[in-house]
Amino acid sequence: MRRLILLRHASAENARDDALRELSARGRTEATQAGERIAALGANWAPTRARCSTALRASATLELARPALASLREVEFDSRLYLASAGELLNAVKRAPDADACLLVVAHQPGLGELVRQLARRATPEARTGLARGMTPASFAALALDIPSWEAAMPACGELVAFAQP
Repeated sequence: MRRLILLRHASAENARDDALRELSARGRTEATQAGERIAALGANWAPTRARCSTALRASATLELARPALASLREVEFDSRLYLASAGELLNAVKRAPDADACLLVVAHQPGLGELVRQLARRATPEARTGLARGMTPASFAALALDIPSWEAAMPACGELVAFAQP
């Protein structure tokens, strides 16, 4: 069993260069609260590794969420996660070391929402309702994947057990 948390970056300001958009005041609050909500999932959902888009709004979201995530020991910034498709995000998940039972991925829409839909063959009623409202900034999906290794991740391999929005 593997646990995957997919976190969308928090609300950001407008900028000429999309990759350099900074978090808004609201976004900074959202990011901090996202970390607290992830931590509230419990010890089984404590990520030990994060993969994060190199976009400023994504790295800033992780930086503000990180104090609540005491278990997080490795952070990898990957330019391939910037505006990545669901398939590209899935490949990033597949490359995670098996020593990490819980992985956090911080990235963007629409790839994250599509990946959630692809991976979840089942969902709790509450999580399904949340996902139907959309993966708004600072939303996250927690998926329990029935796989022996990260490399085995594929569509319909898991259950969406939690979905949270600010």
